[in-house]
Amino acid sequence: MKNFDKYYDFIKDEETKNTVRKIADKAMYVNKNYTSAITEFINPFVAELCLPIIKNFSIKFELFPSFEQGERKVFILYPDYLDDIKTGEFIVGLRINNCSKFKVLSHKDYLGALMSLGIDRNKTGDIYVYDNYADIVIHSDITDYIVYNLEKIGHNKVNVEIIDVNNVNYKEQEHEILNITSSSMRLDNIVKHITNKSREIASDMVRSGNVKINWQVEEKVSEEIKEQDLISISRYGRFKISKLSGLTKSGKYKVEIKHYV
Repeated sequence: MKNFDKYYDFIKDEETKNTVRKIADKAMYVNKNYTSAITEFINPFVAELCLPIIKNFSIKFELFPSFEQGERKVFILYPDYLDDIKTGEFIVGLRINNCSKFKVLSHKDYLGALMSLGIDRNKTGDIYVYDNYADIVIHSDITDYIVYNLEKIGHNKVNVEIIDVNNVNYKEQEHEILNITSSSMRLDNIVKHITNKSREIASDMVRSGNVKINWQVEEKVSEEIKEQDLISISRYGRFKISKLSGLTKSGKYKVEIKHYV
C-alpha cells in the first residue's frame, strides 16, 4: 500500500487536505472490511485529488450524480467483487414544494432552511430551483429528518417528498449576468471589477487567501483568468467567466460573467 503523506503535503488548503484524508480513510475501510460506503459531497477539484488514492485500493466506485452541470458529487465506494451498487441505498432525491402562490423562493432560501435544521452541508448536494419547487440530492440517512421537520421556509408553507434520484430535475444554478470591460485578465483586475473595489483592495483579497479559482486558493494576483474559470470570493459569492467576446476599440477585454445567486 502506498504512503500518501507526500501527496497530502502537496495540497495547500487545509480544509481540502482534511477532506481528501477522510475519503482516503473511507476507501481503506471499504477495502479492509468488504463493505460499501458513501463519501461527503465534494467539489470537482477534491474529486480529482481523490481519484488516484481510491484507485490504489482494490475497490470499485461511482461518482454521483453524473449530470454534467452538477458540481457537488459523492463517491459511492464498494468491494470489487460486486458488479454494481444500488445507489438508492446511499443517496436519494428530495423535492421541496413551495405551497405559496405569492412568494417565489430562491436558492438562498432553500439552502438557509436546510441549514437552520442543523443539516451538515457535506450531506447535501446542489439545489436545483424552479418556480414552485426545488430538487436536491442528499444522503439517505438524513431524509426522514428533513421530511418530518421542514414545514416552512420563512413564512411560506412547504411540503417535502422523497423522489428517485433519476427523477431529480438538474439544471444550472440561478445566476445574474454581469458584463464588464477589463484592461487585462489578471486575477486582481477581474476581482476589482466584480467587487467594485480598488485594485489595491482586490490585490489584498487575493494575497489574503480569500479568492479561489476552480475551487483552489489562488494568492498570485497576476494569475491569468480564462473562459469558464470559476472564481469564488469570500463574502461576495461565486462568479463564472462564461464568455470572452473579444476586445473593445480601445483594446479592453469584453467579459461576460455569471454571478450565482
